[in-house]
Amino acid sequence: MIFDLHTHLGHFPFRPLRHNTTPELLRLMDRYGIDRGLVSSLNSVFYRNTHEGNKELKETVKQSRNRLLPLATVNPTYAEWERDMDEALLDWRWKGVYLVPSHHRYQLSDQIGQSVLQRIAQCDVPLVLPQRLEDRRQQHWMDQTVDLSFDQVATALKPFPTLRVILLNWSGLNGNKILEAGLADRVLIDITRLSVVMQKNIPKLIDLLGVGAIGFGSHIPMAYPGPALIRLQMLDYLSKPDRERIAWRNAAAFLGVDMNVK
Repeated sequence: MIFDLHTHLGHFPFRPLRHNTTPELLRLMDRYGIDRGLVSSLNSVFYRNTHEGNKELKETVKQSRNRLLPLATVNPTYAEWERDMDEALLDWRWKGVYLVPSHHRYQLSDQIGQSVLQRIAQCDVPLVLPQRLEDRRQQHWMDQTVDLSFDQVATALKPFPTLRVILLNWSGLNGNKILEAGLADRVLIDITRLSVVMQKNIPKLIDLLGVGAIGFGSHIPMAYPGPALIRLQMLDYLSKPDRERIAWRNAAAFLGVDMNVK
């Protein structure tokens, strides 16, 4: 069984995507044996009104909620973001909040960023935070975003000692810094850009934080799931129960998902 923490639906302005509709995404998941996916709206990142993308996402996954669990993308620089977030979390019962501060032009540590983090903490759902959407080596000239740094995140999260965080598409993470930030017991890191062999990112993080801090993620449709599945296979030095935790149990526990519900 596999729970993918890192999937998207919708369009990306700078290149065409495949497998970015619900039927296509589910077919690709079936092909690679992925049972469930945490999904966000790429359209929400780029629409002026982010919540319109959330509404589209709600409609497109409503027949597949047993497999695709939607995230609420929130832009705290837009009017009435609090109302939109409450609708997604309280009325629709969505599982977390997806923030892209570089795209929406604010800092997590400024007044706007702190306001949205406080609201997420009050709602007791995870903050889902990608380091970036696309490889900087193929960045379009109109895409002026920059990668988040963990130091920025650690500073911004200091006032919120109970806020749980899912880190997607990160590299260069330092397990000691995560420990120092007090996040060890409330962070889940997907394996999209972590290495098993070269820099040994995943083994090092497991040694410091425990196997409970790692989850499976593929970044579909921005990337194919094959490399992430190979990373999972290469963790064969772990026990079968620990590999299962990374494959799906950690994600299910972090999000409060019953994987037996069909």
